[in-house]
Amino acid sequence: MIDVAVVGFTAAAVLGLVVAWFAARARRPLALNHRERPVPVTLGVAIVGSAALAVTAVALVKPGDGEGGLGAHAAALAWGGLVVLAAGLVDDLRPGGPRGLTGHGKALLSGRVTTGILKVVAGLGAGTIVAASLGGSTLRVVMGVLLIAGCTNLWNLLDVVPGRALKVFMPSGLALLLAAGRGSPVSVLGAATLGAAASALPFDLAERAMLGDAGSNTLGFLVGAGCYVVLPDWGLAVVLAAVVLLHVVGETVTISRAIERVPPLRWVDGLGRLSKAGRND
Repeated sequence: MIDVAVVGFTAAAVLGLVVAWFAARARRPLALNHRERPVPVTLGVAIVGSAALAVTAVALVKPGDGEGGLGAHAAALAWGGLVVLAAGLVDDLRPGGPRGLTGHGKALLSGRVTTGILKVVAGLGAGTIVAASLGGSTLRVVMGVLLIAGCTNLWNLLDVVPGRALKVFMPSGLALLLAAGRGSPVSVLGAATLGAAASALPFDLAERAMLGDAGSNTLGFLVGAGCYVVLPDWGLAVVLAAVVLLHVVGETVTISRAIERVPPLRWVDGLGRLSKAGRND
């Protein structure tokens, strides 16, 4: 019997190529990329849409909670993903404002609610939906909420140059998928998202389109949720500490500078990216 996760990956990869091709030709919403050039902020929606269609197709073929099925907990993952996707879309449609958690925190203290604060609240809400659904001790649930919200924002920090957020997501997602195994609530959804992400990567690297906050937030949410599914309590604590450390780096040194200082990371980070001359079209 063909594993439904493989079917989900393949279906999403094929759909992703088609949807990403159209998304790269969208005229809005646009945002300035790292070269200060306007690029469609549409790849995130393309990935989520392709994965959702693939998961729906798999659900129609094999519904229920059996091995390889979607399971009841998948609904929590879906709703949590929709929450962070919606918050990211709001930010994509209303660009600008302060940068970093520190900047958004200062704005909040001055009485201004920014889209960044909205994304933080969405991340915490999505984390609560997933952790409460999957259950666990009080400590585990609290760590899970913070980890999911932290990963959601971390992928936003990663998505500052073409391909970086997807390059980190794909091995992370694959490792979690293999650890979760068949029958997990993340199996089909994770496989489908990996397939769609793989199809979107060339468009991201070629600067034809960007993930945007809608895409990066959703990818980070899925990684955080996957960690909650597969890791024991001590594992959650370790990953949460790493996520907090990366946020500190992002708010001070910046992740880009940290990557530049480590040759292997710098090589992987630049792999497939356009030269400094950039596109001529």
